[in-house]
Amino acid sequence: RGVRNEHRERGRGNRGRQIEGMGDGPIEFKSDLKAEDHAMVVHRLKVLPNFPKKGLKFKDLSHVIGDPKVFRVVIGAFVKRYEKMNITAVAGIESRGFIFASPVALGLKVPFVPFRKPGKLACKSIGVDIKMQRQSTTVDGSSTFGKDRLEMHEGGFKRGDRVLVIDDMLGSGATLKGACDLAKMVGAEVVECAVVTELRGMGGRDAL
Repeated sequence: RGVRNEHRERGRGNRGRQIEGMGDGPIEFKSDLKAEDHAMVVHRLKVLPNFPKKGLKFKDLSHVIGDPKVFRVVIGAFVKRYEKMNITAVAGIESRGFIFASPVALGLKVPFVPFRKPGKLACKSIGVDIKMQRQSTTVDGSSTFGKDRLEMHEGGFKRGDRVLVIDDMLGSGATLKGACDLAKMVGAEVVECAVVTELRGMGGRDAL
């Protein structure tokens, strides 16, 4: 989900290109950055071991957005990638996705549509429920699941809109998958999903 139609037609061998981002591995697009710019962004990523659970490495983006030069490099890379893809709207996922999605929308000169948690939108809204994997609390160590929800204002997209969905990072993939489902509910086409980095070990690529 969230992959361009031509990617689907090429088959399972291209699953790594279902989303685009600046993290390590097959979802990166380092070619959109000069080597020194990429190194500068990576240098500002603070890696926190064993968070949000043991065995994972959380990537804190606070220093990326706290440095205007680095933040501009990240936003510029996204705008450069998508400026010729005929994007007609950018969706950002609450809350850190807003930080990256709104300036990208400005750069592309298209509307920004916030995807919010339940009860945050004042006007009439529509939404989708999301099955979220959570840290295990069971004796046998098995995964536990809970529910979340994403909502958007009715009329946020027009039928046929070409939508770019942005979040700060890829985790389990459940939220991005839900965002794609929400856009498609109203007849929009999800061109791609984009993230800045990835939380490894959570199966996000497989979920998408």
